[in-house]
This record gives sequence, structure tokens and C-alpha cells, in this order.
Amino acid sequence: MRFGVQLFGIGKQIRKNPEKIFHMLSNYGLRFVEPCIVLGESIPEYPQFWTAEEYAELATKIKSAGLKAESCHILIKENQDLAVQMMKILAEKYNFRQFVLGCPDEVNRTVYQDFSNMLIALAKELKTVHAEILLHNDKNAVWQKIEEVSAYEWLLQKCDGFVYAEPDVGWLLAAGEEPEKFLWRNKKYIKALHYKDMKETVKGELAETAIGTGIIDMTSCFQFARAAEVIQYLDQDTSEGDIFTDIKNASKMLAELTSSREHTVSILCILDTETGKVRKLHKYNKIVEAPNWLSDGDTLIYNSEGRIFRYQISDDSEKIIDSGFCNNCNNDHVPSPNQQYLAVSHSDTGWMSQIYILPMEGGTPRLVTPNAPSFLHGWSPDGKELAYCAFRKYDKKTAVDIYKIDVEGGKEERLTKDNGFNDGPEYSPDGKEIWFNSTRTGLMQIWKMNRDGTGQRQMTFENQNNWFAHISPDQKKVINIAYSKEGLDPEEHLPNMAVEIWIMNYDGSERRKLHSFFGGQGSVNVNSWSPDSKKLAFVMYELLHK
Repeated sequence: MRFGVQLFGIGKQIRKNPEKIFHMLSNYGLRFVEPCIVLGESIPEYPQFWTAEEYAELATKIKSAGLKAESCHILIKENQDLAVQMMKILAEKYNFRQFVLGCPDEVNRTVYQDFSNMLIALAKELKTVHAEILLHNDKNAVWQKIEEVSAYEWLLQKCDGFVYAEPDVGWLLAAGEEPEKFLWRNKKYIKALHYKDMKETVKGELAETAIGTGIIDMTSCFQFARAAEVIQYLDQDTSEGDIFTDIKNASKMLAELTSSREHTVSILCILDTETGKVRKLHKYNKIVEAPNWLSDGDTLIYNSEGRIFRYQISDDSEKIIDSGFCNNCNNDHVPSPNQQYLAVSHSDTGWMSQIYILPMEGGTPRLVTPNAPSFLHGWSPDGKELAYCAFRKYDKKTAVDIYKIDVEGGKEERLTKDNGFNDGPEYSPDGKEIWFNSTRTGLMQIWKMNRDGTGQRQMTFENQNNWFAHISPDQKKVINIAYSKEGLDPEEHLPNMAVEIWIMNYDGSERRKLHSFFGGQGSVNVNSWSPDSKKLAFVMYELLHK
């Protein structure tokens, strides 16, 4: 996902050695920085602010470290007309898409009304260079009220449709506002998020502390940002130890939250691909993933909490399948063509998944792929092969490719090579082709190839990330799940996001969006077409929040 750092807290160190600092931030896994620029003369007491002239050299160093700066905080020391022109130049020269302004220190209706008028005028001008205004908050703008709402929210409402928000969760809490409630209440305005963290002092007051070590519920804030698909910035202004260690640890924390499923309920559904109507079968207070539809037309198989379950549509009942020691199964499982067996992906620890086969009614699993990690996706119609995604090292580099292997085990065969991140292989019903998804052209797109790996060709071309092609039993239609371009990286397949199901003919023609919902990881990882090729089983999710 899109993580960055606000540069104010480390501005003094950047002044001394920008190359070292920017490369350090890049090595932490951060991809964006948010500089502070003063429109006017430099401010000696605030060396963290660069003048527009100084920023030219800084921009070069940011780029050389592999970082991007798409937004910046602006301090205006010039008249409004000149400030507008300077911001337009910055947008066109450095590709800034967002300019962040703080709220006025003096909080009263007259001052804020004048400020809102200025913001709207500024936003209209910046729209001509494809940039926008974001409002940042301090404690005062949230704590003080105008017309019974926080001054910050009052401004956003007055500028509705012109100006957006970059709230700081630390200052929200310091002002007595619960961040989670504030974020969801103002979702339509929020385009970026700042992380500070707070701790209680011995005097019962709140003071800034290292991000992730204080009392703010970072998981709930992150889940909002993931669902809203907004960029997230670390804003560590002070440190009790080493500020760069604080930033490094905070970056690691955010990365670990990308697959968080806390406070999520699952809804098992059926989608009619001809009418677009959705039927909700069952709501679970747990994570349910990846339904397979069996040939009897009444049975679905899914995984939940590491185990595999059978679900009967007709009587809304669930029954666990005995998978023996495979008690940590993920959402990659496929029935055999004759449906006497079930292949599952299981890992003893972490994500080192291996593929096993067990009787459909339950029994002792048999290992097929000793190499790990291996994630199952396809079983050939003749019952002879399994196709899967695997992470393997070649020349000390990890490659993510499509492999196939005999169901009895043996040597695996690599079908893709040196072409991005490749995943989701599924055999066509006639057994001649394998469909898969790949980032080789930039975004994740749907591809297909001959069964032996030859003839690889791209099938989707939208400006979005397309995952997991699933072919209807009659081999007439293909569906896939799609994510936005900006919400996550092309190789990421994350939960609890806005997604879509797309459908097309087998030859790629008549492609269209079929359904939009809140889902992602676990929704349609495996083929879930009904036997009559008319319906699709999938899982949508609801994120419980305050």
C-alpha cells in the first residue's frame, strides 16, 4: 500500500544530509515523502520549511532515492494572487497533486468564513493544473467549535466539493475526538491520513510518543485508510530516543497491518451473472473465504479459521471436513474433477504454504509439493496435474511464477519466467489452456497461455488491477475480481477494500463490470461458478467500526 512520511519532524537532519536520509527512508519501505514549502522568504526558526527555490535541489535528491512527493504542506507568506501562481508552478514542475494547508489559529466564524472563501477560490485555480487543496488539523481546530461542530469540520462542510482533508489522528485524540469515529463520519472528505501517537503523562495530559507505542488504536485507523484507499503518512515530530528508529518501526507496523482482518464479518453470497442480482446466503461473525461450488449444485466448500467446511445451500448448514493435520488451510483449495478428492494449501508456520490432497469426505492429507511457498489454484480436467503459484529463488532473487506438477508429486515445471508477479493459474474446462494474472505490463492483468506454457497473451487491459480469472464450466464466460489502480500495489491482493467483479466472453470480447462490493482477499480466490454456468458464489465483507 501507499505509505509515506511527513518531513517536518526530520527536516533539520535532512538539511545536513538529504541523500543519506532519503535513502534510509526508502530502505524502510516508505515510498512517499511530504515536504514543507514556504511561499515567500525562508523562515530561520523553521528550517524544516524549504523555499520554492530551495526545493528544486531537494526534489532531485528525493527522486534519486526512489521516493515520490505528490503532496506538500504549504505556508503562505505572499499575497493570495502570487501564492496561487507559485503553487501552480510547483504543481506543473514537480507534479504535486495535493497542497496541504493548516487551519487558522484564531477560531471564530468570521475568520473561518473568510478562510473558506479563500480556499474555494484557490481550489478552483489549482484545478486547472490538476491539483487540489487538503486541510490539515491541529488540536485547536478540532477542540473549538463553530455552530456546534468542530471548527475543522465546519470548514470542510463550507468548502464541500472544493476542499478535502488530511486529518492527523494524534491531534484528533488530543482534542478529545475519537479518531475512528471522526474518520468514518468524514469519509467523503478524507484524501490522506497523518499518523501521530499519544501517551498519557503522569499529570494525566497527552503527549506525543513513537507511532504505534501509544494509546491510539492504529489498527482501526489503518482499516479506515485501506477501505478509503487514501495515502498514509507517518508524522513523527519528536522522539524520546532515535527518531529514525521510531519511523522505521512505525513503517514496519503499517506493513504488518495490510492483511488485518479484525472486526470483520463475512457474508456468503450468490451472484446471478445474467441479471446481476445478489442473494445473501449466510452472515458469519468470522472470516469465511473462497467458496468452491460442487457439481450437485447445492454444496459450497470454503475455508475459515484454517479449516475447510461444506455448506449446504438448501438447508443453510455448515459441516467441517476432517483435513487431519492440515489445520491452517488458506483460501487456495480446489476439488478434483471427479470431486472425490480435495487439494488444499496448508502451512505449518507463517506463509510457507504447501499443497496436499485428501479425500473429499475427509481423511489423511498427502503432500504433493515439498517446496514452499506453493499456493494452489487449478486442477486439470483430466485429473493429472495441479497448477499453482510459487515463490522460488533464482540467482539470489525471489521470483513469483506459475508452476504445474503431477498429482502424485515429483518434479515441478515452471511455466512463466522473468515476467513480473504471476499468480492464480486455472485450467480451461477443455484442458488446453491455463489462465493466470501477471504484473508484467505494469498493473495486474489477466493472461492466458497454452497448457505447456507457450503462447502467453494478455486478455485484459483496463487501468485497474485484475486478479483471478475463473472460467465458467461451459467455457463461455470468464470473471475476475478487480481493484483500483491507486488503492494498492499491483502485486497486492488485500482484504476489506472496494472491489468489482468483471465478466467477459472466453475470447475476451464484451467485457464489462458485473458487480461492485466491499471485499477483496477471500472473495473469489478460486473458481466458484455454479454447475449450470449461470451463477457465481462469492464472499462480501463488512468492517465493523465506531
